[in-house]
Amino acid sequence: MKSKTYKRVVFNLSLEHRELLKNQCQFLQVSVAFFVRNCVLEKLGQPIIEVKRKDLDIKNYTTQLLKIGNNLNQVAHNLNTDSKFLIADQKSVLKDIDDLKNHILEINSKL
Repeated sequence: MKSKTYKRVVFNLSLEHRELLKNQCQFLQVSVAFFVRNCVLEKLGQPIIEVKRKDLDIKNYTTQLLKIGNNLNQVAHNLNTDSKFLIADQKSVLKDIDDLKNHILEINSKL
C-alpha cells in the first residue's frame, strides 16, 4: 500500500478570518487542516470527502423548548396568583425550575 506524504503549506489570515475558520470547523466537528485541505481540493476539482454534520433534530428540540416555556409560564402564573404557597410547594416549584434549567442546558449542548 502506498503511504501518503504531506507537505506543509503556510498562509496568513486576519484574526477575524481565522476566528471564522475556527468556528466553522468546530461547527462541522473537523480539524482546521481537514477543512482547508478539502476546500482547496474542491476548488481544484478533486473529489472531496463528505463531512458528517451532527444529526440535529431541530423540530424535536423546538417542541421540547416550547414545552419548557409552557411549564415556566405555568410556574410564573402560579407564583403571581394571590394563592399562598406552603414551603413544600415553594420547594417543588424551585425544583421544577432547576429541572427545566438543566433540560435547557442539555438541549443547548446538543445544538
